[in-house]
Amino acid sequence: MIALVSVLPVVLAILRALVSHRTPLGDDGLIALRANDVLTANHPWFGTWTSASLSTHLDFNNPSPLHFDVLAVMVKPFGIIAGPVLGAGVLNIVAILVALSAGRRFGGRRGELLMAVAAVGLAWTMGSEMLVDVWQPHSLVLPFLAFMACCVAVGAGEWRSLAWAVALGSLVMGAHLSFVYLVLGLLGVAVALAVVGDRRSGSANGVRRPVLVAVAVGFLAWLQPLIEQLCGPGKGNLGRVLAARSASDTPLGLRLAVRLVAQVVAVPPFWGRSSFTDAVPPTPYSADHQIRPPGVVRGIVAAGALALVLALLVGLLLLVWRRRERAATALLALATAGVLLALGTATVMPAGALGLASHQLRWLWPVSIMAMLAVVNAADLLWLRGRAPAAARHATVVAAVVVLVLLNVPTHNSDLGPFYSRASNGAVRSLIDQLETVQLPGPTVFDGSTLRFAEPYSGPVLAALADADQPIRASDASFARQLGEHRHPHHDERWSIQIREGGQVRPPAANERVLASVTAPNDTPVAVVLIDRSATG
Repeated sequence: MIALVSVLPVVLAILRALVSHRTPLGDDGLIALRANDVLTANHPWFGTWTSASLSTHLDFNNPSPLHFDVLAVMVKPFGIIAGPVLGAGVLNIVAILVALSAGRRFGGRRGELLMAVAAVGLAWTMGSEMLVDVWQPHSLVLPFLAFMACCVAVGAGEWRSLAWAVALGSLVMGAHLSFVYLVLGLLGVAVALAVVGDRRSGSANGVRRPVLVAVAVGFLAWLQPLIEQLCGPGKGNLGRVLAARSASDTPLGLRLAVRLVAQVVAVPPFWGRSSFTDAVPPTPYSADHQIRPPGVVRGIVAAGALALVLALLVGLLLLVWRRRERAATALLALATAGVLLALGTATVMPAGALGLASHQLRWLWPVSIMAMLAVVNAADLLWLRGRAPAAARHATVVAAVVVLVLLNVPTHNSDLGPFYSRASNGAVRSLIDQLETVQLPGPTVFDGSTLRFAEPYSGPVLAALADADQPIRASDASFARQLGEHRHPHHDERWSIQIREGGQVRPPAANERVLASVTAPNDTPVAVVLIDRSATG
């Protein structure tokens, strides 16, 4: 029953998005395109192109296409409009169910309820639309929470959860490089805890099979990028990732990292809803090439608050370790490791070419809620268990889950990522509808020279043309890494396509034809124009 209640916020978000004809905007369209490419001639062998390429001057992609593979289960049968909504929503539902299952494994009914609070709490934090967004910074938050729950289960000696931890860890760090250190570090801590705990309790039986299954899952999860690295054209993407990491821009540094981690983990409102939009404000470089995010807690306060949180976690960890509370030990140890790894990741993470972006740090919210629940769980075990009946304590947690579910009912939308262009949803839907019947006269280059930064049209337009099997090609090799190897430019294409907006829209020249047009918000005209480059206009 608690599982059904816990997934209700996601189910409600799916229904809202479908009823309102929520359309993939901006980068969501490119993700839908690549999910639709799975098991075709343009099958993706690695993840999305990453903006970190701008600062390293080396084009590379996130390492694994597993995110595309998962989304394809819904995108391919249901199309590029409903498919992404269903894909992101189902992924989050599965993540919640896995988290609850891992909770049962490491803590019985108590662990299941704790993970229900964490999952429904994060759903409330993110808000309605984020639960059906395929953009990785939003789509991976709940799967990362499920990964952490599986690590706790492994750390508590439940080796059966290791395969799930490997699968989820491969998904999140393969789809977004910011998770790499956290995934590898937490998985290592979980395995170490399990080994030490088994030796301490003398119960190391039945380990071999789940470890072999986990190894097989890891091999399959990383088989595609390995094939591309060894057999693909040019320099493999995994090699590019390693080269780019060594050539990254200046990291954020410890001082700023302490402030950012403390802002979500150690000071109010912690993982609360307002923090998702306000805690890590997008901040461009200053004139002296420094990043000074406004509104973030000051350095000395941040350091003190973070030290207090870590001291509390470590102190409770020692107490439950001495009392041989294995599940509570694993939860506190993984929470402590999560905070430390978050601090380390933020310290070495390079800022993007445009400065600090909140989407680089979305793993902070699952880490924050896990740390808080680890403290609450330990306090309950150490001081409340003998003073209040178990039924009353469980009822309190169930009530917290129900309250959080009810808080999820009212619509809450944030202008984050592709949702910044939410007002353009209708215009994008109209363009997609008009392009369904378009037949291009031959191989056509997509010319992005007319696009403004973060515009919402190009991704869905490309997804619509690709979905209609139109011969679209990238304008250069860099963009081809986003569209697929079989969409590389041959540099002899006669035709090109532009998306024109606002003052760029004009009556078509003799060598131009308008394929689709619409009036966007603020009465801004938008047109998709086919250009015959062999003719003069």
